[in-house]
Amino acid sequence: MKNLIFICCILIILFKTGNVLSDNNIFNVNNVEISKEISTNKEKLANQAFKKGFKELINRLLLEEDHKKISTSNLDQIKSLISYYQIQNKEKEENNNIRFNIFFDKDRIHNFFYKKNILYSDIINTDMIIFPLLISNKQYFIYTKNYFYENWNKENSKDLIQYTLPAENIESIQQIKLNRENIYEINIEDFFKEYNSENMAFVAINLNQNIAKVFLNIKIADKKLKKNLLITNSGLNEKKFNDKIISEIKNVTRDLIKSQNLIDVRTPSFLNAKLKLNNKSNLVEFNNRLEKIDLVDSYYVQELNKDYVLVKIKYLGKINKIIKRLKDQNIDLNMIESQWQLNLI
Repeated sequence: MKNLIFICCILIILFKTGNVLSDNNIFNVNNVEISKEISTNKEKLANQAFKKGFKELINRLLLEEDHKKISTSNLDQIKSLISYYQIQNKEKEENNNIRFNIFFDKDRIHNFFYKKNILYSDIINTDMIIFPLLISNKQYFIYTKNYFYENWNKENSKDLIQYTLPAENIESIQQIKLNRENIYEINIEDFFKEYNSENMAFVAINLNQNIAKVFLNIKIADKKLKKNLLITNSGLNEKKFNDKIISEIKNVTRDLIKSQNLIDVRTPSFLNAKLKLNNKSNLVEFNNRLEKIDLVDSYYVQELNKDYVLVKIKYLGKINKIIKRLKDQNIDLNMIESQWQLNLI
């Protein structure tokens, strides 16, 4: 009788899982700040927040070429994609501004992208180890007098990618000196061997008057890429031109990382797996953790008894990505005897 009650309770939970799982951070845009000087009308202020929030969302998710396709979406289109919004600190507004949290609906966004034939990237909270080498008048500026090393993270605290610059060390200086005649072929894995990051970039910036020739030697996850950029100065002073170089390099690296992490909403994947039920909270906890994974669309029960449940998980992206996201939620996924096994840890 106890087992029957237990299974019935589980079924109540599982009946809900055929639907799309709850809101996830990738489609939420928080702290959208709007000045009250625009209008005293709350609806007009909210509309401004919707436009700004949508701009931030697509800037975060899309490649530059796809961003351009939908950046001109009108207000009605944008509002149709929103589930709800919140106004922060309503009674403690500071600096004459109002802050909004905007929650975009995952299903509607997916349908919108599907119709536009757009893929999106899920690189939220992504980091990169990067080293910008300045070359000017055939001189190599590694740490000192290197504007790019000194100012890379000075502005743009809202960068989608969190950049880490390696600390000054003698070994790096020696590597650059040894490879100065062939700097474009430097082994970046060896150069960054002290850092544990799947994204790394060695950037050589050859600055000559009003032209910057930039070479990027990049590794994203397991893929190595090389790219050349030519950045010209159109009347900017030295500082602003240097800042423009940093900005354009960041734009390119961001797009390269996005391109390696694209999700096609038209082609979801399915994973059949077995979850052992060691105690009564296992399935409830499993459901709670899955809700926090933005790649998981839904899951369905295929078989259930007191010892285990066989589930079919519908997800977006590649299997290695879903394994990583499950692990982030303390769920191990392993292939054991030709069957995927899930384990809560």
